[in-house]
Amino acid sequence: MEAIESEATEEKLFPNEQEKELTQPISEEEFKKQIHQTAINNYNKVIEDFEHGILHLRDYSGVKKFKSIRRAIRRGHVSIFGDVYPKRPFKNIKTTKGSITYKKRRLYEQFTHKNRAVC
Repeated sequence: MEAIESEATEEKLFPNEQEKELTQPISEEEFKKQIHQTAINNYNKVIEDFEHGILHLRDYSGVKKFKSIRRAIRRGHVSIFGDVYPKRPFKNIKTTKGSITYKKRRLYEQFTHKNRAVC
């Protein structure tokens, strides 16, 4: 029984992480900063893996719809996570700010990264 407990304590959940001893709790700002940095690192890892040919799909609806998921991702029909982008959801009419068609057009631009914000 003690051998099992000692093996469990020796294993690290994140072996590449540096161990820090917390003498006092970290602030909320520091926690948000660490979470943001981790999210950026994970996203960059997914992009790097995609360039090397490894896919990290969360949703397989694109696999059912397209013969080649990689080609669909390259052409912009599917996100790198497997989400199928919607067809153009707006009508061919003049759009005024605040209209439903304007909002749909802006959402479509955000989905397909046509109007990407610089971080």
